[in-house]
Amino acid sequence: MFSGNELVLRLIELYRNIDSTYAGAAEKIGLVCEGCDGAKCCTVDLTLHTFMEIFYLRRGLNTLEPAKRLEILGRCQSMIEAKKEAPYSDRYRNAVCAVNTEGACMLYEYRPMICRLAGIPHFITRPDGSKVESGGCERLQKNFPISDLKIDRTEFYQEMARMEVEAVRARGKRTKKLTVAEALASEFPGGEFSVYEII
Repeated sequence: MFSGNELVLRLIELYRNIDSTYAGAAEKIGLVCEGCDGAKCCTVDLTLHTFMEIFYLRRGLNTLEPAKRLEILGRCQSMIEAKKEAPYSDRYRNAVCAVNTEGACMLYEYRPMICRLAGIPHFITRPDGSKVESGGCERLQKNFPISDLKIDRTEFYQEMARMEVEAVRARGKRTKKLTVAEALASEFPGGEFSVYEII
């Protein structure tokens, strides 16, 4: 028997593993995010590809007080409108994520995997055996000692993919990829996800 609640628990456990790995790597490298406004990591076009991450992020939004929730949703709507009007304009490209307020994430506990791994050098091993690597965020490369340490993201992506396969099979449809703003702004009446959907 498939359980949506079971997937939520698996997602939380995956996030805990990611956070632990990130914290250990950040300590070894000496990376601290304090004082950073998040403009490079918290970009407006961070995209969610899995149902559970979209669902969990929206669950987090629902924990906020109404005024803060409406504030975030309003920013989401503005970002979506800016993207539609001119996706390569300064108004859109220079904006930060709708849930970033003064450099702090308002949904930190519920943030997606891509946010949890931001900044740290990493690599991913593809199914064909080839590797994709990144040297980490701009701030790290400019201000912190160079290190050979790289997080292996492969296992994290594989587990996320397994959960998505289960969610797709249970729901009978694939997940539409959405930016953070798109995923949250759909809470407005008439949006694709105007009510919470649970498996």
